[in-house]
Amino acid sequence: METILKFTIDSLLFGYENPKGNIEQVLFAKKMADKEGITNFNSLAKLNFADETVNKALAGTASLNETLVLGYEGWSKSIFHLCIRSGRTAIRMATGSFPNREIVIYDDYRNVILLNKLTDKQIKDTFDFLWNNMDMIQPKSGFMFTED
Repeated sequence: METILKFTIDSLLFGYENPKGNIEQVLFAKKMADKEGITNFNSLAKLNFADETVNKALAGTASLNETLVLGYEGWSKSIFHLCIRSGRTAIRMATGSFPNREIVIYDDYRNVILLNKLTDKQIKDTFDFLWNNMDMIQPKSGFMFTED
């Protein structure tokens, strides 16, 4: 029996005109976007799973820092990529297109050895949630830093 996947979403970008974010995450997202053929990404968010073993490496192997969703949300079409970021590498999980709701799950993810991987159905459910709640991955208003 498959358990229900629970996660929260944290948008990692701030500002609408010229979105900004943590330099390490933004540089990673830019590299991934370039690799995936996205000329201008405007969405970057972190998925925090209730089950902390999801997408984590086995003990003694390269650490995997976070599961990210990045992409471009446009007027007529949006495309989002799920990936796992680590210090020096990334694992591509899946790409989903909206409004046609097509999902491609990569062999990179299917073949990697992790403590707990998402099933195809859980990946589909994740994309369905993202598509139904796109406001959660849009840049936050305001500034990254506050003055004391």
